[in-house]
Amino acid sequence: MSLYFHNYSVNLPTMYKFKLALLLLLFNNGFAQNWLQSQRAERQFKEAVSSYNEGRFAIAEDISSAIIDSDFESFNEKTLLLLLKSQIALNKSSEAKQTAKKLFTKYPSSSFLPYVMESMGDLYVNNSNYESAYRMYSRANGFNLSSDLEEKIYRKMFKLIQIKLPQSLMDELLVFETNPSAINIHLLAIAYSQIMDGLPDAAALTLAQIAPSSLPNEFSNLLENLLRESYKPSSPVLTVGLAVPLTGKNANLGKSFLEGFQSGQNSKKLNNRRLSVIAKDTRSDNIETIKVVNELKSIDQLMGLISPLDDIESISLLTSLTNSDLPLLLTKKHESEVQNINQNAFLLGSSYSAEGRIAAQYIVKHLGLDSIAVVAPANKKTEIQIDAFINEVDRLGGNVVATEWYSGEPKNLRRQFKYLRKVGFELDAKEKIFDEALGMELDSIDALFDVSADDFFDLPKSNAKKMSSNDSSKVVLKTIQAIYLPIGHNDLEYIGPQIPMYNFDTKIVGNSSWQQLDILTKENIGPHLRGMSIISNVYASKPDSIEMSYENFEQFQLGQHTSRFLTSLSLSEMSRGGFKKSLQEIQMYDGEGFNFQPSKDDKIINSAFQLIDFNGNNFSKNGVIAMDTLLVFQNQNP
Repeated sequence: MSLYFHNYSVNLPTMYKFKLALLLLLFNNGFAQNWLQSQRAERQFKEAVSSYNEGRFAIAEDISSAIIDSDFESFNEKTLLLLLKSQIALNKSSEAKQTAKKLFTKYPSSSFLPYVMESMGDLYVNNSNYESAYRMYSRANGFNLSSDLEEKIYRKMFKLIQIKLPQSLMDELLVFETNPSAINIHLLAIAYSQIMDGLPDAAALTLAQIAPSSLPNEFSNLLENLLRESYKPSSPVLTVGLAVPLTGKNANLGKSFLEGFQSGQNSKKLNNRRLSVIAKDTRSDNIETIKVVNELKSIDQLMGLISPLDDIESISLLTSLTNSDLPLLLTKKHESEVQNINQNAFLLGSSYSAEGRIAAQYIVKHLGLDSIAVVAPANKKTEIQIDAFINEVDRLGGNVVATEWYSGEPKNLRRQFKYLRKVGFELDAKEKIFDEALGMELDSIDALFDVSADDFFDLPKSNAKKMSSNDSSKVVLKTIQAIYLPIGHNDLEYIGPQIPMYNFDTKIVGNSSWQQLDILTKENIGPHLRGMSIISNVYASKPDSIEMSYENFEQFQLGQHTSRFLTSLSLSEMSRGGFKKSLQEIQMYDGEGFNFQPSKDDKIINSAFQLIDFNGNNFSKNGVIAMDTLLVFQNQNP
């Protein structure tokens, strides 16, 4: 049998072979294209995962979107999850919610659902919606999870419990919960809230329902702590937030502050006020600081916010809280003008102008000294402090006879100190003329006769030699009665050895940066600075056993003093308004190395400073000096 087609004759078996070959060719071509597309999608997916793991979330998002747009089904499910995680990392809440909805709708039985719920919990945490976050983590925990994911979710639930979640949420979850471990976790969260509300008896009853054998190990320590707390007297817990740099350029200072805060919180010398702390990392970045503050201020349980941030980051923080009722405690020294930005800010570390005024009052009013010189670094902060110092000295009737500035590292202050000696000699000359004038005896009879110039022609000439510069440098000058030296943290090692070289018999008054015993006690410094005084908001004498820089140790002590200060507060009501009121009503907080006394002129500024003496070998706290007040401690003989 033959078929004729356009004058061509083809045998039937041959035609079948041709069709089969063509079919196989098309099939192989399609298979090859699918295989190539699959390989390409796999490479793209791996690249997206690698970008995500390296923190390049925007690139991971772009690649994931491209894979999904190509509609390669076998990759869509896991690529949607990666897209969701990337969008959450980029804080794209709306897009992330749409991606999650698409995943739940298209793959309702996906094995990735626990990861999706965990990611949604992270999204809600980022948005400070902690109740929804806890709910999502609980749903994820209802699946058959790998040990790694289960442990990860437990850690996140553990952190949320410490925010004091409402009991109504736990009651809601307990209605449908059948898993013994989950039930115990929810009960633990209720007990924690009850302890925070000052209800130890109610917490004890709740804890009695927990079976420790069914409680995950991640929560064992919390259970033990709550059991101990349930035996203590009733006292509501004060919840505060910490905005601290734990990463970035200021990480060491932030970690030192946090470590000190925890140390002070755990002190056995605390009063009955207990603290709960929510710490957030500002990453030493202004933008991150704003983000952190926005998260913290939305937590209703938070009564106040504490921050050891520097001036620049604090401005971001203060601005973010402009329309918030959340009281803010700044532990570093700041400009007093911060109140113009935020009326709820309290300066525990005082202000530059307040410290300048206090130093002036100590030198003029309490020591009774008159001629005063100033040597200080030329920067905006110190200039504010020196301006306040000079104005206060003038108000009290004293005299600032010289003000010398230096820039950068003060490796050589020869010009500044030589000028002070020049001023000292001029004052000395004036004193001698004044003394001679006071010592003259006038006879009224002599005044009746004229004195002729001829009477002096035969007087012997003076044999006094003119003093050389080398000779003058050896003269010990007493005419400058005090030198005020508010230096920078890193300046002492340069300035300390230079002061003895210029032979001043004067009172040296310094700031907190002088509290570096390892430098001051050197042979060429210590004996010459015996008797100097230091005015600082913290008495920070660092023991030899503590291995950290002075600056880090100062932050450690600031953290420690701050937490102890907070435990001493007497709150009429547990609210932000009550917390602010308690700060304003303090008369004087007397801690170990730290005091708080609101300034009479401005209640938000701490006007109390530590008066510290140096005896050539060690420091001793001599008293507390506040605005217009000096409390001197008397040493007790054994």
